[in-house]
Amino acid sequence: MKLEQYPWCWIVILQLVACGGPPQGADRNRDSSEIETVVLGDGSRHPGTPAPAMPGINVPAIKINSVGYPTGWKKIAIFNVAPHQAAVVDAEGKTVFEIDDRLVTHHGIDEASKDPVWQVDLSALAIPGRYTLQTGEAKSDPFSIGRGVNDKALLAGIKSFYFQRTRTALQEPHAVWEGKPYTRAGVSHVHEDVGWDLTSYPQKKRKWELQGGWHDAGNYDMYVPSTAPSAQALLMAYEWAPTAFDDRSLNNPESGNGVPDILDEVKWGLIWILSMQESTGAFRHREAVMAYSPEVPADQDKEVRWVAGPSSSATAKAVAVLAMAASIYAEWDAPFATRCKEAAQRGWEFLRQHEKHIRADNKGSKQPLWDDEPAFTDVGARFIAATEMWYRFRDKTALAQVKGFMQTKETSDVGEVIKGAWANLSRWGLARLAMDGNTPAPLRKESKRRLLQGADILVTQATEKDGYRCASKVEDYYWAHNSNLMEKAHILAVAAKLADGKNRYLEVARDQWHWVLGRNPNGYSMVTGVGKGPERMYHMEWGSYEPPPPGFLLGGPNADDMGFLAPGAPAKALLWDNPRPLRSGLEPHSLWHWRQSDLWDGHFVEEGAWTHGWWAVSEPDILYSANFVLVAAAIK
Repeated sequence: MKLEQYPWCWIVILQLVACGGPPQGADRNRDSSEIETVVLGDGSRHPGTPAPAMPGINVPAIKINSVGYPTGWKKIAIFNVAPHQAAVVDAEGKTVFEIDDRLVTHHGIDEASKDPVWQVDLSALAIPGRYTLQTGEAKSDPFSIGRGVNDKALLAGIKSFYFQRTRTALQEPHAVWEGKPYTRAGVSHVHEDVGWDLTSYPQKKRKWELQGGWHDAGNYDMYVPSTAPSAQALLMAYEWAPTAFDDRSLNNPESGNGVPDILDEVKWGLIWILSMQESTGAFRHREAVMAYSPEVPADQDKEVRWVAGPSSSATAKAVAVLAMAASIYAEWDAPFATRCKEAAQRGWEFLRQHEKHIRADNKGSKQPLWDDEPAFTDVGARFIAATEMWYRFRDKTALAQVKGFMQTKETSDVGEVIKGAWANLSRWGLARLAMDGNTPAPLRKESKRRLLQGADILVTQATEKDGYRCASKVEDYYWAHNSNLMEKAHILAVAAKLADGKNRYLEVARDQWHWVLGRNPNGYSMVTGVGKGPERMYHMEWGSYEPPPPGFLLGGPNADDMGFLAPGAPAKALLWDNPRPLRSGLEPHSLWHWRQSDLWDGHFVEEGAWTHGWWAVSEPDILYSANFVLVAAAIK
């Protein structure tokens, strides 16, 4: 395939490097009520007119977490119309809770969405049930109050990893969610052209024996720098709330083996990471095609797959997760735990002997290197490797490196820490140090200080500046926004643990959970199969499925790349309301899209152009879903 046919990977790098607010020329003062629906099919090359989420027109004017609220949680709804005589009604239409002015806070116009916003506190409503909110003609989506309302969301998030597995078929009864099958007939990516060593490209001299693994995103490439932190986030979720995870809950092939299902799923990712380790101790960076894979089911993808050379970021992230796995799996699978420990120690020794940043050579491939791009460093990756080697094995060489890394910008600049994303995971290292009683007191104290300072920034943004109580600034709506928001929520949950019972951090962490599940300007859950979630997503294997498989957190509003869908309203750069049928087969008013031709039909980009695409907003990634699972565990 040509570059312009499937450019999502190099665009993700460009967006992450150049993130920072709506594109040049965006009209920040335009109100949603002024936006008209694009006229389709007129053959012109003039740009289409966007119709993003418009309260009371294509999305509700009352926004709630479309899954619901646990009984004892604070419950806030967002109104885009004045809540005059507003009330909560039950499933039979009976009024069960009337809203008076004391429960209402008028925020004014929200900067990120340009919506008028009133925040309404429903916390006094604690009777389990199914409800809707209404005022005049405006009505919310249904929501639940009760115990365990988040249990399905947590399971769905973990289940998404099963649907990202490669080197396996996906068969019933395991590849089923709520009665709908999501099957793959054949075993994917085990053909004769898988695993060639890229260091000898274009000659096929050496072949790697690869096992397991998850596809990274909507395509079929795989990266240690994203797989390792995805697995680590899932292990962190397990450590945070082990009783929330059991055997048999996911209905996966391994269910019933006596091991918590989440650990079985993480093992599928870990065995691929282990298969990427060299005899030197270093880990190879990625398994990918040279150009782009075709839009076919994974078992029909026969493109040549190459194993890129080693990198220090891949090695450091692998060391961190394998050190963690060595500790956790000791109870469940001692031989595997030993294998992880030995691999982590070999990788750590490689890092000690090679202190400079090692970038993988991509041999001219159009695929990006993720966090080895020139704008990034491997410091955050080395920091979490050092913290885990210290915490798991009390390696004094690791502690010495931790002290050195604490002086770097990646760990000391709090602004960088709270927006580090996958390229700078130092927040995890700081959390480990702050909570470890055996870490020297000065290190613990300073790690705690930095995390609480970052959490205070997020609290101020969510409670004082954003109408939807979102911790994102206006300039934060770039690539992977929703995943980055979950990372902020996790920082807040960690702060709640560190702050001696101060609940404000936990409440704001839960606010971010509510945002991704529907209490946002788009009026939709951003997670497939959870609440009123996405009806489709950008994905080679699952893009044509409606609804998609469960538990995929989508990238979300992206004003950097797709700001033309919602000029001046970056938090809405997601939905597009098509008034007429599209060549892709979508019916009118289908809001969620994944075929590139939908953008051509709307005249947003020229016919045949791939300079902008749906992958920028509606593509998932394993790290996104892992962050979602981690937050689900952390806010329980």
